[in-house]
Amino acid sequence: MTETREWSYAGTELAWLKAGLQPSSEGPGRMVAELVPSGFAAYLRVFHPFEAMDGSGSTRSWHALAKDVGVRLHAELSHRFVSDEDMAAGRKPRWLTASGQPDNGTRQALARALARTTGDQPVFFAYDVAALLWGQDAPLVRRSSLASLEAVRAAVAADAGGMEGPEFWWPQDRSWVVTSDIDLVSTYVGCSAEATADILNDPEIEALLVTPDTQVDFSADQASHRFP
Repeated sequence: MTETREWSYAGTELAWLKAGLQPSSEGPGRMVAELVPSGFAAYLRVFHPFEAMDGSGSTRSWHALAKDVGVRLHAELSHRFVSDEDMAAGRKPRWLTASGQPDNGTRQALARALARTTGDQPVFFAYDVAALLWGQDAPLVRRSSLASLEAVRAAVAADAGGMEGPEFWWPQDRSWVVTSDIDLVSTYVGCSAEATADILNDPEIEALLVTPDTQVDFSADQASHRFP
């Protein structure tokens, strides 16, 4: 007999955030508005760096790899532009990027950039789909300081038996939201103009401005966007 589990946000800190998301459409394609609530001055795509598949630990930016294969870096660029180049030549991909979470360096740099406008107010860290996959009865939400992001990750991993997440994090005043969808290779942020400048000017973060209508799924990049 199949067990049916109810999954509710009622009574959790995630309720306001989920209420601000655009419902998923039945057609192809998901948009930023389905991941980040409405009402922010700006929206950003934060790219998860590519890692070498040779075990060297080397990383490369999307900008560098896009330049290598002759495509434009743009808001809906798919990670498959690199894999497709190699696969077309019968090779295994040399570079892959992680889905679900940015690398440690990008995540910590993003936290530092947001701290400039957040101050010492509490921050909420939420686990949604990850909590469901770990067998939890409801979403997990932890309240701490922004500086404690990595400590929260470690504590939740120890308590719940997983490491992915948080999928959402935001300050008490809800002046920004960070979303790392478990299936996507980029993180999306809604924030103020001031926080946007801090993120875009940080050399450790690769980011582009997007809009709520920007498509985010793997099939987003329908045009080649190749240089002439």
